[in-house]
Amino acid sequence: MENITADGKIKTIRCVKATHEDFAKLVQLGKDQKKALETFQQKWGYTIEELEKLIQQNAYQTVTQETETKTVLELYLEMVKRAEQLYAYHNAYHVLMEEGVNELLMTIGIAPDSYNYDFYQLCLDN
Repeated sequence: MENITADGKIKTIRCVKATHEDFAKLVQLGKDQKKALETFQQKWGYTIEELEKLIQQNAYQTVTQETETKTVLELYLEMVKRAEQLYAYHNAYHVLMEEGVNELLMTIGIAPDSYNYDFYQLCLDN
C-alpha cells in the first residue's frame, strides 16, 4: 500500500490543509450560491437548459420581469456564471475534504469512485 508510511500512518498527498471553519464556510457559500441560482431561475422563469434552447432560436429575444428587461443571452450568461461559482465551491470542498476521504478509503482497499457519494451536495441539501 503506497498510501501508508513505514510506521502505519496514512500519507497525505493533499497540499492544502483546511479547518472545520473552512469547511463550514465553503458549505455556507455554496448554500448561498445555490439559493441565489434558484431565486434567479424562479424570478425569470427559466432553467439553464431552457435558455440554451431559446438562445438557439433568438439570443436577443428580450424577457421582462417586473421592471427589468434582459435578453435571453444575458439571462443565460448570468445563470451560467452563478452555476459555475457553485461548481467552484464544490470543487474546493472536494479538494479539501473528499480527497482525504478517498485516500482513507484507498488504504482499506475501496476504490474512491465505488461509493459514488457527494458529501458537499449532502451538506448543501441539509
